[in-house]
Amino acid sequence: MPFSTACYGFYCLEAAVKAAALHFRLKISRKHWEKVDLAGVLHKKKALPDIGELLHDLNNARKAAAYGDISCPELDAEAVASEIEAYVNAVAAILGV
Repeated sequence: MPFSTACYGFYCLEAAVKAAALHFRLKISRKHWEKVDLAGVLHKKKALPDIGELLHDLNNARKAAAYGDISCPELDAEAVASEIEAYVNAVAAILGV
């Protein structure tokens, strides 16, 4: 997977999680792993799509490309883009935008 897809996809999902959390007045964090946990809370309590594993994988892909200290997970760029789009659309619907 290209670095740009992993990096920008990851930050896009994090921003969507943050937007949904702010909307529901949930505590947000700057830590990536806590945003994964927050995505799980949003899935369980607010019926947003479950993107915890995708966030984790995209973060690992980003770190693999940027630092080279871990191996890159196997990800299909088209599938990742579709999941990101579905999540962003779900959050947009909640926010009414």
